[in-house]
Amino acid sequence: MKLIVKPLKYRDNLNKYDGIILPLKDFSINYDTYFTLDEIRKIRSKYKGEVFLVLNKMMFNKDLDNLKEVLLEIDKLDITGIFFYDLSILEFKRELKLKTDLVWNSNHQVTNYETCDFYYSKGVRYAYLSNEITLDEALEINKESNITLMLTMIALPVVGTSYRHLLTNYYKAWNKPFKNNLEIEEEKTKEKFVVEEEKDGTTFKYNKILNNTRCLENLKENNFPYLVFIEDGIDEDKFYKSVDIINDYTKKGINNLETVYDLIGRNTGFSYRKTIYRVKKK
Repeated sequence: MKLIVKPLKYRDNLNKYDGIILPLKDFSINYDTYFTLDEIRKIRSKYKGEVFLVLNKMMFNKDLDNLKEVLLEIDKLDITGIFFYDLSILEFKRELKLKTDLVWNSNHQVTNYETCDFYYSKGVRYAYLSNEITLDEALEINKESNITLMLTMIALPVVGTSYRHLLTNYYKAWNKPFKNNLEIEEEKTKEKFVVEEEKDGTTFKYNKILNNTRCLENLKENNFPYLVFIEDGIDEDKFYKSVDIINDYTKKGINNLETVYDLIGRNTGFSYRKTIYRVKKK
C-alpha cells in the first residue's frame, strides 16, 4: 500500500512518503496550488519517490497544440503517471507513443470494474476512484479489475466543477463586489460547500474534511494499492500529523489512528453509506 500526497508546496520531508501529486499549471483545475513544468523538473531531480502529474481540465481545440508539446516534454522526465480527464490525452499517448502511464481521473465516473478494465485495455494503468462509492464497492473493483486503483484517504472532496465563471457571473448580475471562496448551504440537507473560481472554471468542494481512516484495516488486508492525501484547504500541521500516523500504520503496523479522528474528524463520506435513488411520488 502506497501513500501519495498532493502538497501545497514542495518540501524535502515529502521524501518520507511513497509519492507526490503535482497539478500542472494551466492544464489542471480544482486545486489550490499548481506547479510549472520548470518547477516539476527541479522537484523530480531531488524527489526520490513516485511523481504523478495532474492534467485534468477539459481541453479545447485551442489547447491541443500546447498539450501535445507539454506531453512530449513530460515524457522526457521520470514521471510515474498523469492524472487525466480529457480523452485527448489518452489519444495523444497512443498517437505519440508516450511511455508515461496514465491515471483515469474522471471525477464521479470511476465507479465500476468493467469500465476500469475498458480503460485498462486502452493502455491506462491506474484509476482514481470516485468519492461517491462505498468501501465494499472499492474493494470489489480492486478484486475484479486489472487496473491499479487509488482512493482518497484525506481531502476536502470536490463535488462538482463548472467551466463557467459562476461567481463572476453571480456578482455581476447582482452588482456586488467579487468575493472568492464563497460558502454556500444546500437548502434541504443544510450541508455546507465552498465555491472557488479560477481562470479555468469554478469548483464546488464539500466543506468538511473527508477522513477514510476507518477504512484502513480493510484496505490493508485487501492489499489496496494507493491512498491519496490532498493538503488543500486543511490545516498544515493537522494534515501532516495525520499522514504520518497513517504512514506509520501502513509501513510499521503502529496503530495510533484514534489521534487522526481527534485531528480532522470522523467524516467517512459515502464509504459506509450507499447512495439510493427513489422515484418521488406525486
